[in-house]
Amino acid sequence: MTSVVIGSGWRATVPRAAPFTGVLMCPPEHFAVIDVKNVFMEGQLGAVDRARASAQWRGLADAYRALGVAVHVLPAEPGREDMVFTANGACVLPREHGGADVVLSRMRHGSRAAEVPHLGRWLERAGFSPRVLPAGTGHLEGHGDVLAVPGRRLLLGGHGGRSEAAALAALAGVLGAPVVPLPLRGEVFYHLDTCLAVLDEDSVLLHPPAFVPEALATLAELFPRRIEAEPGEAREQLACNAHALPSGHVLLPAGAPRTAERLRRHGYEPVPVDVSEFHKSGGSVFCLRLALPDLPSPASAELSGGRAGG
Repeated sequence: MTSVVIGSGWRATVPRAAPFTGVLMCPPEHFAVIDVKNVFMEGQLGAVDRARASAQWRGLADAYRALGVAVHVLPAEPGREDMVFTANGACVLPREHGGADVVLSRMRHGSRAAEVPHLGRWLERAGFSPRVLPAGTGHLEGHGDVLAVPGRRLLLGGHGGRSEAAALAALAGVLGAPVVPLPLRGEVFYHLDTCLAVLDEDSVLLHPPAFVPEALATLAELFPRRIEAEPGEAREQLACNAHALPSGHVLLPAGAPRTAERLRRHGYEPVPVDVSEFHKSGGSVFCLRLALPDLPSPASAELSGGRAGG
């Protein structure tokens, strides 16, 4: 399976996929900034207000529930300060007729690698069968760098920051699905989800300066509508770290009103959510949830609720 898809005719060949219907979130009981892994963390050591983070996390969970999205809860683990960012631990790609293929991440930093087994066990209990990348294929940081095109078996893969091109090619082979490589400049925007949100199969929200020219050309081929985030909001408020729902609602950081207005002008319904405490670690709305299809196992019903606290 190739890791390259080029051309506007992809819709005729890429299979459809079941929709995502829920999100997996991990409460910020142990969330903290204890080292510097990206530029957003500079100057933030020990600066997290955990009570405020917990309130903001509950607000995001409540926003999902109000929009009819199931919220599943991954219990927090001591010593896993970044585990709240559940998007990074795995790649989940729905199948056409239900269920999903799941591949666990191979994180670049040891502290984050320690999160992955906990997520893997939850996914197994939920009825999925997580797989791993072949040895020696490099780092892959889940949906931080791999974005699914809604309703399609097509993935966009960022590299040049945390994840590596070889890992994206290996992911395509494991999943049996195409992965479009998008090279990033990688300075500030270290993950693809910090500079790109896929709104639907025709549209993306993006911050063009984060991409090398060939990546911008690829996006222009694949998506007829490209909405640019307001540059200052993209850099300072992680405006592109947004989550679009099939209903047309787009959850995005509350500190990005100009980007929200651009989305509204294109027919989307912005849902601003204050998650600013998590910006201290370089994460926002999209990072704080792992999108899931319907859970395949009847025994997974106990995983569907959980305490939405922190």
